[in-house]
Amino acid sequence: MEKTRINHFFSDQVIDFNQSFPDRNAVLQSVANRLTDVGAVKPTFGDAIIAREKTYPTGLKLNDGVGVAIPHTDADQVLHDQIGFVALKKPVTFRQMASATEVVEVSYLFVLALKTAHQQLDMLQKLMGLFSDDNAMAAFQRITTVASFVDFMTERGIE
Repeated sequence: MEKTRINHFFSDQVIDFNQSFPDRNAVLQSVANRLTDVGAVKPTFGDAIIAREKTYPTGLKLNDGVGVAIPHTDADQVLHDQIGFVALKKPVTFRQMASATEVVEVSYLFVLALKTAHQQLDMLQKLMGLFSDDNAMAAFQRITTVASFVDFMTERGIE
């Protein structure tokens, strides 16, 4: 069994690889349930993040065509900082950030549960920096274990 690897934002209990879900809401609810189980968020987090995603979509299509999403909701839903991560076996459809009609097939989700708006903005900027680095993203897409994921994120200052 792989050794538990944890940094400030990531716990092995809310990092998953090679997962399958029928749609966006199913994956969001699954991550919300795990975040609730580890005591990071209130039980209402799942409904709140699904509702926010409908109004403020977070899907992004990167330069290499890979889709990522960074769902988040109001900080009052958060009990302690945590980021859930899922690498999907088969992409699910999200709406493109800042678009009413465009969609993106998302393969990676970073579900933010952060206690302050400042932290959310800071984390969004760090993740956007990672996503815009084609070499880093090529390496990122080869990660298949919790330990290598946490090491990769920590090396990039996302800890």
